Amino acid sequence: MNQAAFSAQTMVRHFEHYAAWLAATVGENKAAITLNKYLPFFLEMEKVWKDLPDHVRLVVHFGAEGLRRMRLPIRWMEETGLIVKDVTVQAEDSEKRQIASTLMALEGDPAMLRILKGYHDTLMEKVNAGKLGLRSFRLAMSPAKALMLEAQKKDLKKPDQRAVDVYLAKVPGQRAALTGFVRHLREAHSVEVVMPKSKDGAAQKTRQRKLELEMLAMMREGGEGEEFLRRWVSVGLTYFHGLPRTVGRGVTVGVLRTEGCGIVMDLSGRSYWLPLPSQELIN
Repeated sequence: MNQAAFSAQTMVRHFEHYAAWLAATVGENKAAITLNKYLPFFLEMEKVWKDLPDHVRLVVHFGAEGLRRMRLPIRWMEETGLIVKDVTVQAEDSEKRQIASTLMALEGDPAMLRILKGYHDTLMEKVNAGKLGLRSFRLAMSPAKALMLEAQKKDLKKPDQRAVDVYLAKVPGQRAALTGFVRHLREAHSVEVVMPKSKDGAAQKTRQRKLELEMLAMMREGGEGEEFLRRWVSVGLTYFHGLPRTVGRGVTVGVLRTEGCGIVMDLSGRSYWLPLPSQELIN
């Protein structure tokens, strides 16, 4: 019945093969229930390309987020060699869409949007010139948008020094990322704002408090297995020893040993002790 929806025989065969693959992968009952969900995806490909396109064109047309919702058809195309996934293109598309969403947050305020769009365009020039990556672009736009929203709450036409100070007091870790936008406000809009004097201690205190709350939440919730232990070690090594969280994420249970009421991990010739995630620790 679904095959009748197609006009191109090539797409009829693709859909027939996908249906057979889906039945073998998830079972015939589930396949029968979910197959219709993916029909519009195949019809759209027929409409635009008359066949299955390569991964780059799929990302450009549907977006990385749209393809994530089509996980099973994409998996089928990859496993059968119909497409080769381009991770770089997908990551870039995701970055671009997140950047675009920062502007959408101010669509209802033309004056504020004009300021943020001006900063966006300035950064885009650097991207096009190869002087800035998309990830850095996104990381710069995020605090800029947040500062504009902070100013909007105060009914300001442009962010002022008070808005900058209040925002950084809430998220001191965004100081470096906000510097470029503050400079843009001064140079492009003649706003008399400067970055307040750095308070590294306050930023560190905020980061430590977030880690502490995460550890307390884990102890209250409880957990078991390698994944839970790996997460506990990741947070604990950062909180107690100042190591990057990526160190703990890659740990295997085999390198850990118990010692008293804690666990020890040996790394690069040093031993790091952590308390066990026991409910008793929060009483």
